[in-house]
Amino acid sequence: MKKNLLAIIFASFCAGTLSAQNIAWPEVTTEAKPGARWWWMGSAVDAANLTRNLEAYSKAGMGTMEVTPIYGVQGNDANDIQFLSPRWMEMLKHTQAEGKRTGIEIDMNTGTGWPFGGPEVSIEDAATKAIFQTYEIEGGKEIEQDINVTDLKQQPFSVLSRVMAYDEKGKCINLTAHVKKDKLQWKAPAGKWKVIALYIGKTRQKVKRAAPGGEGYVMNHLSKKAVKNYLSRFDRAFKSSKTSYPHTFFNDSYEVYQADWTDDFLEQFARRRGYKLEEHFPEFLDKNRPEVSRRIVSDYRETISDLLLENFSHQWTDWAHKNGSITRN
Repeated sequence: MKKNLLAIIFASFCAGTLSAQNIAWPEVTTEAKPGARWWWMGSAVDAANLTRNLEAYSKAGMGTMEVTPIYGVQGNDANDIQFLSPRWMEMLKHTQAEGKRTGIEIDMNTGTGWPFGGPEVSIEDAATKAIFQTYEIEGGKEIEQDINVTDLKQQPFSVLSRVMAYDEKGKCINLTAHVKKDKLQWKAPAGKWKVIALYIGKTRQKVKRAAPGGEGYVMNHLSKKAVKNYLSRFDRAFKSSKTSYPHTFFNDSYEVYQADWTDDFLEQFARRRGYKLEEHFPEFLDKNRPEVSRRIVSDYRETISDLLLENFSHQWTDWAHKNGSITRN
């Protein structure tokens, strides 16, 4: 029985091999070939060597090269080219022409290093984080309490968003309007009150491994306005140089450390989740994470996910599609 089974398998294999020889294999397309990241160290490139590289890549069977400018080589600074400058766009245009000639698709990072950011990202459009400060107050008297950010590095650009008071029975009062010039003035009802102030601060993270011309703050991926402003730099560079947009724009990664907030987060949360997060700051910040806290934190994370998807991923991809490109994230 075993010998018969082996004979059948061997015969089937031989038949398959013979029939495969008669199959007309489809044409090899770009998508069937390997692609690779193409680091431009300091963007210190020139036309002759770009051509030489692309001819070598084509001969090796590469189908796609993905341009990502990154930091330069020590001692070679004189040859660096500023990202998106007229000279840089000239080199990209040459690369695209030579890619077409050699049969290689040319893609590019929508930035340098990672994550997205650069010299045109203002502190207002930079990656944002929440800063919570808690004060314990005994009620039944007029209160004058200093309300300000204790982190000196955050003081120049942090903005007060909410000041909320909570008593021991769960009553909540919005005291934001009672804060004038960093001082809370409030006639507190009797009892013990927990006052929580929310400031919107900045991560102050800079682009990692940035190329020349790509240095600066990481943008706020959760802000529709910040992402739109960031992409406008590329529109100006492509339009002024009359360079074709690439087949694909690429995003290396979302490595925006401590970026957990955006300017209109509370409004977005209330609209999407159906209740006000600021009315539940104590539960939200409870490190013991009882059931109610876990549910609130889950809603918070879902809101962050919504904003990242809509304001960054969708907007970036829609922008690419408008310009005849696609995205790889």
